[in-house]
Amino acid sequence: MVSNLYPPYYQGGYEVRCAQVAEALHGEGHDVCVLTSTYGLPMPTFGNASEKLETINGVQIYRSLNQYHYKPQPKRLPGRLFDAKRHFFDAKKFQEIIASFQPDVVNWWSMYGLSKMLLPLPKEWGIPDVHWIEHWWMIREYGAKGENASEIWSGCWDGNWGPSIFRPFFRLAGRKLEKQFTKAGFPTREFPNCPKHVCFVSEHLRELYHEEGLVFPSTEVIHGGIPIEQFFHPLNGRDATPRRLRLLYAGQITPDRGLHSVLDALGLMDEKVRSNISLSIAGDNMSKYGREIKQQVEKLNLSRLVSFLGKVNHEKMPCVYQEHDVLVFPSLRDEGLPLTMVEAMLAGCAVVTTGSGGAMEIAKLANLPLFSKGDSRALRDILEKFVLDRKSLHEVALEGQAVAIKEFSLDRMIERWSTTLYRICQPLKKIATLPNPQ
Repeated sequence: MVSNLYPPYYQGGYEVRCAQVAEALHGEGHDVCVLTSTYGLPMPTFGNASEKLETINGVQIYRSLNQYHYKPQPKRLPGRLFDAKRHFFDAKKFQEIIASFQPDVVNWWSMYGLSKMLLPLPKEWGIPDVHWIEHWWMIREYGAKGENASEIWSGCWDGNWGPSIFRPFFRLAGRKLEKQFTKAGFPTREFPNCPKHVCFVSEHLRELYHEEGLVFPSTEVIHGGIPIEQFFHPLNGRDATPRRLRLLYAGQITPDRGLHSVLDALGLMDEKVRSNISLSIAGDNMSKYGREIKQQVEKLNLSRLVSFLGKVNHEKMPCVYQEHDVLVFPSLRDEGLPLTMVEAMLAGCAVVTTGSGGAMEIAKLANLPLFSKGDSRALRDILEKFVLDRKSLHEVALEGQAVAIKEFSLDRMIERWSTTLYRICQPLKKIATLPNPQ
C-alpha cells in the first residue's frame, strides 16, 4: 500500500481509512506493508528526511518517500534539480521494497504530494495495481493523460528554467540526471498510469473523474466504512435532560469547508433561540481563514456560544460526538464521501449538510436535512426547528444511526475490498523482471 500520509501523522480521513484497511487485511492473515512519506519527521529543505521503519498493529510502515506538497522548497538554488534527485531516491526506494516484499498487488491510496514517477512501475514489473480514490488528487496532480505530472520534467532535463545565464549548467546537469534515471529503468518525461482497477469511494467521485477525462477499463464504487464498535453510542443512552442544543463542526478549517456559514446562521437567529445553542469547533485554526473565523465570532457577539477545541486526535472523536446533538457539515467543495458525517451518525448525532459532492449519497440514504451551499438562512431555520422540536431532532438522529450501521460499516467495506483484491491478483512474475537495485 502506498499512501502520502499515514497515522499517527495525517491530515484527514483518507489516511485514517488506509490504516484501517491495512490493519484489517493484516488481521485476516495477509502480509501488508505500507510505503508512505516522511511527513511528521523533520523535513530539511535540502536532502532527504531521516527514514523510519516501524510496525503499527502488525503492519510494517516504511516512512521513506519525499512529500513535495508539505516539504520546504529551496528559493535561490536550482530547486528542480534537487527535486529530481529526490524523485530518483523515491523510485529507488519503491523498487527496493517491491523487490524485497514481492507483493501480489500494489494498492495506491492518496498520492497527493508524492512522486507520480512511481505510478507506471508496477505494470512494467508485471504486478497488478489498484487505486482507492477518495478525492481529486489524480485530477489536479496527474491529469487526464499525465500532463500535470510530466509538464515540469522536460524543462528540468532541457534546462529551460531559471535565470538564462545558468541554463547551460542546468541543461548539462539535467541531461546527466535523465541518463541516470533511464539507466535505472525509471520514466523521465511521460508517466503512464494504467492501473488494473480503480475503486471510487462514491458514485459522485467516479463521475467527476470521468468528466475530467480520467477513464479506466475497470472501476467500481465501494462506500467507505467506519468501525461500528468504535463510534456507536445508543441514542437511548443519551442524557435526556433539557439543555442547550449542542452543535459541532468537525474538520479542517478552510474556506471551502463553509464554517463561516454556520456562524452567519447563528448570527441571524433571534437572541432567545440562540441562547439555547452552543457550537464547538474541532479542527486546526492556525491559518489565515482560522483567524478570520475567530474575528467573525467576535464581530457577531458569539464568543459565549462558541468554543474552539483545536485539532482532536481521531481516537478521541467518539467522545466528542457523544457530547453533541448535531453535526453541521456545511461543505462548499466537491466531497468524496465525508465519513465524518457517518461517524457522527453512529454516535447519535443528527447531521445537517449541504450534500456537496459525495455527501449527497449519505444524505439521501439517511434522509438528512439539507441546506444549499452558503445558505445561512436555511441553516438557521433547520437549527431553530431543532431547538424548539427535540422530537424531530431525535427522529433524524435515529434514522441516521440505523443507516450508518447498515450501509457504512468498516466490516462491509473490507469484505467488498478483499473480494476485489482477490479478483485482480495474479501470480507475480519473476522478480528478475525488476531492474536490480544497486
